[in-house]
Formats: sequence, C-alpha cells, structure tokens
Amino acid sequence: MLDALPPAEIGALRSQLDVLVLKPHDLMANPGHSFEHVDFPIDAVYSIIAVLSNGNGCEVGSVGREGFVAAEVALGQTTARRTTVCQVPGQTARMSRDTFDRSLRNSAELTRLAQRNITARLFASEQFTACNLIHPLAERCARWLMMTRDRVGRDGFSLTQDFLATMLGVRRAGITLAAKSLKDSGAIDYHRGYVEVRDQAKLAAACCECYATIRDAFEDALGRVLV
Repeated sequence: MLDALPPAEIGALRSQLDVLVLKPHDLMANPGHSFEHVDFPIDAVYSIIAVLSNGNGCEVGSVGREGFVAAEVALGQTTARRTTVCQVPGQTARMSRDTFDRSLRNSAELTRLAQRNITARLFASEQFTACNLIHPLAERCARWLMMTRDRVGRDGFSLTQDFLATMLGVRRAGITLAAKSLKDSGAIDYHRGYVEVRDQAKLAAACCECYATIRDAFEDALGRVLV
C-alpha cells in the first residue's frame, strides 16, 4: 500500500517504520484492547475474525500488502472490536498509532490513500457476503487461495486445513474435498500444511467471479496492479 505514495512521502515515512517477522496466529488485536500500532503487511497476511458467544468463529476480512491493519485507526477508533491474527507468516512494517495519526494530519496523499483503501475494504466485505451465500465452497476456496497468493507475492505459503476451515466458516471435511479437487486438477499441491500454486491460470479459472471483482477494487484504490 505505501508503495502507492509519491517517492518523497515514502522516504519520509520509512524512518518511522519497524520491519517485523510474524508467525502464524500472532495476535494483532483482541476485542476491547487498545490499538497501539498500525501494520502495513509486506508479505504477511492477516485475518479479521468474528468470534461468537459459543466460541465459534470465521473470517470476516483479510488484509495483505494491498492494505493496512488496523484501518479503524484512520477513522478515529482506538479500541479493537474484532480479533485480528497473522494468517500467513511473513514480514510487516509497523508504525505506532500516534505516528500514524500525525502522518495522516501531515499528508493529504496518505489520507487519500487510506480512505480509498477503506472504501475498497467495505466493497470487498459486501462482496464476501454475497460470495458466502451464493457460491460453492470449491470456488470460494480457490478464490481465497488465489487472493492469498497475490498478497504474499509467491506461489508457496504455509496454511493448515483447520485454519482454512475457520477462514471459510466450514467443516474441515469440506476443505479436504475442495483442496483435493484443486490438487487433482493440477492447480495446487498441498502437503503437511503447505500450499503451492502449481498452475496460476487453473487456480484463477476455478475461482468464483469475486476474485477478479475484489482484486480490481483494490487495484483501483491503489492506482497500481497488485499481481
């Protein structure tokens, strides 16, 4: 996301960022906790999870290098209302909340970019609602894997079936069948919690229309191609 800023502004922000390496399930926020920092993923991916009173949860949003966590800070919110964890391990650039607030006040370009990104996030959330209600699990699984591949910028990444089931809000048995179908087609390989995209064109063809629709929304927001 920050690469979409003018070079001079990126240079000014660089000294305010700490690059960290995240592990799977590292916690960014829990409901009720104060936001202390804002993260700009480099090749890590975050999941925003809604946890119900019975303990069940599912992904209601995910953020990679196209966005930032927590976007709520740009709207003046200081306390988390969702659980946010690292979904796919990798690097992230971290800035304190106070520095981010100050940067927004001093940079019209950063403010504009944050606003456009949040608009794309809202659009994606609406699209996911339609996707989860209408599209088959196999297509949703392919869409999720393709979006993750774009966000990490590489063909291989760590991911367990249990975690993917939580992300899609389904039983693990359904994920097993969907992953097997994609593997049998030659689109992916899947072994011991590691996914490798073997044929990007086949995986894209297996996605529902929501993959391209959401990708286009974020590319419009950033003014650049993500893949």
